[in-house]
Amino acid sequence: MTDKGKSSKQHYEEVISQSNDNKKAAFRWLMSKPRKEDKNWLSLDEIRENNDKRWLKTYGCMLVIITVVFTFLFLAALFVWSWHYIAPKSLTWLCPSQLSKIQSVLFSGGMGAIISGIIREQLGKTK
Repeated sequence: MTDKGKSSKQHYEEVISQSNDNKKAAFRWLMSKPRKEDKNWLSLDEIRENNDKRWLKTYGCMLVIITVVFTFLFLAALFVWSWHYIAPKSLTWLCPSQLSKIQSVLFSGGMGAIISGIIREQLGKTK
């Protein structure tokens, strides 16, 4: 029998039957246990944990590098400043105004406060 030969009542019953089958299948799907998801949760937790460890390692390396760079700059400026007061005038290359700027940066406490503030803040994040 073709669709054209069916009565409207038969067609209606088929549509209702298909609708009920679809509802039953959807209900079974909703009530089924998520087996694949349960298997993957453990691996997702491991991935998340590995990502956290990798980020902390990278963050720690960046912090160490930045600290070493700032320390090197501070020590280099201190060496240049002290060299200009110890060495003879023929071996110096900075004028007195440049030396006073270096001195103000080195001994104002601002540079040390900035560096110690950054280090304290970053180390506080690792706790």
